[in-house]
Amino acid sequence: MLQQLLEAHQIPTRLVDLGVAPYFGMASPTALQVRLEDQQIALDLLSPIGREEEEDS
Repeated sequence: MLQQLLEAHQIPTRLVDLGVAPYFGMASPTALQVRLEDQQIALDLLSPIGREEEEDS
């Protein structure tokens, strides 16, 4: 779902397999990777509403 949100804003993403060692669930843990130049925009899109107000206080 996060990947779809970022791609809807034309931010390319890549799923990175983190392996199975620290996780014993049904699937392998993954991470969502974005380009360095898109990182701040991605963080802003995925952050909770009101985060900027809290940081300014």
